[in-house]
Amino acid sequence: MSSVTLTAVVTGAGGTIGKCFALSLASMGYDLVIIDTHRGNLDALQTTLHREYPDTQVLALDVNITDPQEVMSAAQRVQARFQGIDLLVNNAGISPKLPTGKRIPFLNIEDDEWDLVMETNLKSVFLMCKYFFEGLKAKHGKIVNIASMMGATGSGVDTNKLFPYSVSAAHYSASKAGVINLTKSLAREFGALGMPVYAIAPGAVVGGMGKFDESFIQNLKEQIPSHQLGNPEEIVNALTFLLTSGMSLTGQTLHVNHGWFMGG
Repeated sequence: MSSVTLTAVVTGAGGTIGKCFALSLASMGYDLVIIDTHRGNLDALQTTLHREYPDTQVLALDVNITDPQEVMSAAQRVQARFQGIDLLVNNAGISPKLPTGKRIPFLNIEDDEWDLVMETNLKSVFLMCKYFFEGLKAKHGKIVNIASMMGATGSGVDTNKLFPYSVSAAHYSASKAGVINLTKSLAREFGALGMPVYAIAPGAVVGGMGKFDESFIQNLKEQIPSHQLGNPEEIVNALTFLLTSGMSLTGQTLHVNHGWFMGG
């Protein structure tokens, strides 16, 4: 067993994919800072981590990661507790839909909802990278930003005759495009410090951001070469792969979507 202590920070840790990230990192020997706005989800995850990985140190923080003061305070607490960060996973995100579960047409997006999506999906990444930078720098830490296939393709449409068939709307895809490009910018700025920055862009993931009826899922599968949806474990596998990649893939976005999107 290595005597080197590794520390990872995961935002959106209370969600399906965030929980999988946390459990996987604990299995690899990381101590964890789990961040979410839903205290109940955090408490449940912390209980699971203590039960399955009793030697793992876990700091659970209920933080509004769109608020600079809250993020700065969280960074100070983490630095005082762990004296450095090996990995930051910016996983938090939202994808609003109509009450019916359908895509919100562009002209129906409310101004305040646009702002909320941009703050949650993009501004939070900026704030986390900015205020956790010193902790990451101290240990030549890695940053992994969770983007989306829609950040490369644009928002979805409601007919499977057009690509991509999805309920993701324009504000979501625009925010994730920002994450992809911020990843490139950070990779250039942090490269000389030995701090790689990557993005993972999932496609359709079972249990990701919403539940859909069977007809929607079947129509969606028709656009995917494997006729399969992704699962959280595949996104975790992508993270594990990037953790072994060093600087060679810094700035890159790893698309994980069963061939639904094959762009460069």
